[in-house]
Amino acid sequence: MEGCLMFIVSPAPHIRSSLTTQKIMYIVILALLPAGFAGVYIFGLSSLKIITISIIACVLSEAAFLMLRNKDPRVVLDGSAILTGLLLAYNLPPEAPFWLPVVGGVVSIVLGKQIFGGLGHNIFNPALVGRAFLQISWPVY
Repeated sequence: MEGCLMFIVSPAPHIRSSLTTQKIMYIVILALLPAGFAGVYIFGLSSLKIITISIIACVLSEAAFLMLRNKDPRVVLDGSAILTGLLLAYNLPPEAPFWLPVVGGVVSIVLGKQIFGGLGHNIFNPALVGRAFLQISWPVY
């Protein structure tokens, strides 16, 4: 078959890079930090409280869910739970009660991420799943 082009079919990924998922997550977190600093400057320490509680709730709920499924809880170190908590906190009002980011964080991780199989398998943004749940359940906040 002279003159014919031969194509090689191989499984993905076709683009290789030294960037791991963990590195990308932490780069995105770093890129979002100025918005958090601005929130603390504009709204005060109440926004820092919401950010901290949301991140802790997401990380702990992901670790707990992974342990319930007999998976390695060190997966939380990939940064995706921190990023979800940060994005959820950025969607909440600074005067929200402390339990709101806790409930939102658990719903984000369990119903928005882990129920679909974890990182990369979710069909919706987990932080927005949590925010939608909070908005439907407690529309005042």
